[in-house]
Amino acid sequence: MSLMFILQIKALAVNVWREATRDHSILMLVGSGVLMMAVSLIFGQMAVGGRDRIFQDMGYWTMGMWGLAAVVYLGSGIIKRELQRKTVYLVLSRPVDRPTFMLGKFFGMVLVLASVFFLLTSAWLIIAVSRGISLTHMHFWALAFIFGEWVLLAAVSLFFASFTSPLLHNFFLVSVAFLGHWSNELKIFADNAKTDALKMVLNTLYYLLPNLEAVNFREAALYNDVIAGAVMGQGALVLLGWIATALIAANIVFMQRRLL
Repeated sequence: MSLMFILQIKALAVNVWREATRDHSILMLVGSGVLMMAVSLIFGQMAVGGRDRIFQDMGYWTMGMWGLAAVVYLGSGIIKRELQRKTVYLVLSRPVDRPTFMLGKFFGMVLVLASVFFLLTSAWLIIAVSRGISLTHMHFWALAFIFGEWVLLAAVSLFFASFTSPLLHNFFLVSVAFLGHWSNELKIFADNAKTDALKMVLNTLYYLLPNLEAVNFREAALYNDVIAGAVMGQGALVLLGWIATALIAANIVFMQRRLL
């Protein structure tokens, strides 16, 4: 891997991050996420017992949903906007190839997501510590895998953005996110399907979509369950495998696309 290749990716990624930091919508997203965490304290006060559990549960839910919203917002126009402004032609006319362009966009999205995740997580941890909630290592592992899911969705987002419109991109990405968390249910429904056609459709969705429940350790953190290292290692491999697959697919599609 040449130094020029790394510097080009870095320049493209930093440019994506700078544009996002000037976008008030991203700041509003972070602010609304922090507000939602504060509101969860009110819900906890209204509940009979389990106040801390409700705060933790809503905090994890907020980070999951707000992360999806951030990826949808960033990814929907990340390629389309470059085509409309015709800046993609300026970039690719230089000694920058298409895979470098796509990787720069991906790592730029990761930088933005890391910034959003840091702010939301910091707010959640500050509130948790101020309330005297006992945090274990599983809380931090759950948070790490939530961010890993964000990165996976960013890679999938780039794949859809490489060949679809922003509207279809958003529909497909949200579908992947929700069906990915219902992956185990899809398998159960497939096994119990009455018709072969329905069974085939459900099995196809089960094998084509990432199993996001394999990287979901939020419940273990809430109930102080101990998760074996091998299980978390398997979850990490699932993340890395799907991220690599989505990026390779995005590059293949973008390489075949006519831009001129």
